[in-house]
Amino acid sequence: MSDLDQGIIDVIKNHAVGLTAPPTRATLITDLGIDSFAIVEIIYEIEEKLGLEIPFNANENPLEGKKTVGDLVDVVKALAGKA
Repeated sequence: MSDLDQGIIDVIKNHAVGLTAPPTRATLITDLGIDSFAIVEIIYEIEEKLGLEIPFNANENPLEGKKTVGDLVDVVKALAGKA
């Protein structure tokens, strides 16, 4: 796993509710207790902490329907042009 992937996962982990184990790429988003408001916060935090610029419009959420942490990581990297 790349440092970028791990950095994104770490940000996601900070917004998760009730974790019993660290999230992995296979962790289901539904297991993290993350809602749509948290997704927006995650995007902003990733931009700030990792120095990425992510074109994101909450009204046209490209993260909608993603099932795993790995799905989120891949979409965020694609949006940031790092995929």
